[in-house]
Amino acid sequence: LLAISRMESGNMELNKTEFSVNDKLYDCMTRYKLLVEQEGYDIAYIPDEDRIVYADMEKIDQVIYNFINNAINYTGDEKVIRLVQKNKHGCVRIEVTDNGQGISKELLPKVFDRYYRGEKYKRDVVGTGLGLSICKEILKKHDFAFGVTSTEGVGSTFWFEMPTNDKKHTKRQPKEKDKEKPKEQQPKTTEAKE
Repeated sequence: LLAISRMESGNMELNKTEFSVNDKLYDCMTRYKLLVEQEGYDIAYIPDEDRIVYADMEKIDQVIYNFINNAINYTGDEKVIRLVQKNKHGCVRIEVTDNGQGISKELLPKVFDRYYRGEKYKRDVVGTGLGLSICKEILKKHDFAFGVTSTEGVGSTFWFEMPTNDKKHTKRQPKEKDKEKPKEQQPKTTEAKE
């Protein structure tokens, strides 16, 4: 609580460095190996070509971790979660998608509020209810675009975008075994973004 109060008051400091998006996301995935092996979750990273970004790596790690943990709490019985990297002109978009019950249009603007908890979670919710509000403050401090899209009965996608320096793009291709086509989005979605 002290940490988020500090963030909201503008006292959060960023320790920005350049880092590889691929390396960061592969590293994030290692934390979920036991959930995949022991609890039957289908958690996968769908990479794009590597990009170099300039941000506070530790805090971006916290955002990704909170997005994935939120997906674990709310995903459907199939326990499918996708961490997706999408390279766009001038930025990298990171998405975390679950196959849960989705969020209603009325509640969507509130999901990043402190202590928000959805009514449709599938299992015991782990955490304090501060995770998404902490993500909001971190991403606002970076001045990164972020938001959520959701289709009731299909699932939700939480996302944020990090600017890239086009001249510093690396061209390392994603590993073949990690290539996977994401599920097609349903046409009718609701979205909230900052």
